[in-house]
Amino acid sequence: MTGLLLSPIGHKGATLGLELLYNFRGSKPPPESVVIITLDSESSRALNVSERPDRWTRHYHARLIRGLKAHGARVIGFDMLFDQARDASGDQALAAALREAGNVVLVEKTTRDEVRSPNGEVLAVTDRLTPPLPLFKEAAWATAPFIMPKTPDGVMEFWENIPSLGDLPSVPAVMAHRMTHDDDSRPPIRHHSELHLLNLFGPIKTVRSIPYHEALRILENGTLAEDAVFRGKAVLVGFSEDNQSRQADMFKTPFSREDGVDISGVELCATALANLLEHNTLERPPELLNLALILLWSVGLALLWGLLPTLWAGVLTWALALAWLPVCLWAFSQHHLWLPVVYPSLITPVVVTALGLGLHTHLARRRAASLEQTLRLTPQGNARLIELLQSLGGGRTVHGICLCSDIESYTTLSENLSPDLTREVLNRYFSHFIRIVEAHGGHVMDMVGDSAMCLWLADESPQQACRQALAAALDLNTFMNSGTNRDAQPTRFGLHYGPVYLGELGTDGHREIRAVGDIVNTSSRIQSANKFLKTRVLASASVILPAAENRHRALGNFRLAGKQQPLELYEVRDNQLPAPCQNSFGGALQAYVHNELALARTGFEQVRSHLPGDGPTLFYLDRIESRHQGQHEADADGCVVMGSK
Repeated sequence: MTGLLLSPIGHKGATLGLELLYNFRGSKPPPESVVIITLDSESSRALNVSERPDRWTRHYHARLIRGLKAHGARVIGFDMLFDQARDASGDQALAAALREAGNVVLVEKTTRDEVRSPNGEVLAVTDRLTPPLPLFKEAAWATAPFIMPKTPDGVMEFWENIPSLGDLPSVPAVMAHRMTHDDDSRPPIRHHSELHLLNLFGPIKTVRSIPYHEALRILENGTLAEDAVFRGKAVLVGFSEDNQSRQADMFKTPFSREDGVDISGVELCATALANLLEHNTLERPPELLNLALILLWSVGLALLWGLLPTLWAGVLTWALALAWLPVCLWAFSQHHLWLPVVYPSLITPVVVTALGLGLHTHLARRRAASLEQTLRLTPQGNARLIELLQSLGGGRTVHGICLCSDIESYTTLSENLSPDLTREVLNRYFSHFIRIVEAHGGHVMDMVGDSAMCLWLADESPQQACRQALAAALDLNTFMNSGTNRDAQPTRFGLHYGPVYLGELGTDGHREIRAVGDIVNTSSRIQSANKFLKTRVLASASVILPAAENRHRALGNFRLAGKQQPLELYEVRDNQLPAPCQNSFGGALQAYVHNELALARTGFEQVRSHLPGDGPTLFYLDRIESRHQGQHEADADGCVVMGSK
């Protein structure tokens, strides 16, 4: 649980919890002390100017600043960069208005540069400021940057003082200082960095937003009631559109709309400013405190399952989990405190309930443990086959699918354990193995040491039998090779289809039911090929083609050890490779078959760039390299000769 909390999954769970809190809380009224004037397409049409506000004549901005100053705006901020000269008269007019107002903050653009090594590795990053033109920088009351760290989940934080720029105060910090101080002093540089969590108000345009042309009308021809719109306020001017196709300066947040419209940068700047003015940025308990809280919560819920009957433990677990949600919402809405949501109310109860049910089930099934121990010797499987063989006159040749398995590193396992412990490990292993095989209609015919041979009869429906055998192989692979099951052992599997003699073998003193024939030997050889191809489940074309399923990858033709006839082998998978990898592998394999080794190498290298550990890709790349070095001859018709088991 601790590892999960500290992993990227834990971070995702935390951000999902924040989104849930915002969804439950909904929008909240923003403060009246902050107003946005939006540079938008509506104003472009009304003013009959370019669709791009950065190309407007700066006479408009001069008019706007003078009007805002005359109407009592406390501080004015421009979230647009004036680093390029436009028409001279407009630039001079803007500079004059900036000097006259004495309360305008201009944004400085921040550019991140990366220092890379000769091999392309990022060694360091530096932030570089692009200030406004000297004409405007000297005329403005202040200039400042504004940075919001981006994450895959959107923007959730902002810097009050920016560490990568020598702890310079940001635009919201500078404007908040002006709003709360009677003099014209600029905020000092504080030698510490402050990263705050944004306390969002709602979707785009929740903070009062007035189109640029409408603001000019109010300032120049407004009514008496409209005269107080900007008095004593912090006014931010910036790009903002509620049309997705016209968005430019937009950021994803929990309030991003379903139609794709995010919140504008100027509105996030206004939100940060409002948070600083009202001292209501979000607070979150320290990471270690969060972790301790969730772990204590988990222990408390687990104790319920240790002390109470199943029904009462389940009811109380989920009652407490649901009760946690209103506590989190109350803390979030009333005290701006972001408590963990997803883990205490969902993930922890699910995990504890699953473990608790497993514990209660284990205790309830203790009486059946001895019976299960007996069933590990497979008398039930043999009994089913004996019943089946009664209609076959004691034995005959049938068609079937043979699955052979082998535990990896079994020699090392048995060498490190006593015979008794080895037996216990194998008994637990085969108890699950047999259950999965029989659940898919198969029969465990033989177990020798760590190996098993299983059979699916296919006389009545080859297609159905092949599907069942492949499904069993995938389930066995998931159980044995996922690394999540205590009784599992890493195992390789091989499948082949064909005729087999099924019946009793031996003398009167010792008879056993066995399946014998070439497919048994061949499936064993196919299983062994996994070692070279670094795969887990391989099957011949005779199994794959009748099943008519897509959970496989063709690996080419192979002449297995001790066999004369080549076989087309397939890797059996839970899912297909990504389409680009599938296409590249298939093309590379065809090139290899036609002895076009350079083209084959290129294709396999493309697959390796996406899937560095893909076994078949590494096998063929190694084989191509060996052929270049003359370690073995060319494969006839692209058929790979396997020299050993």
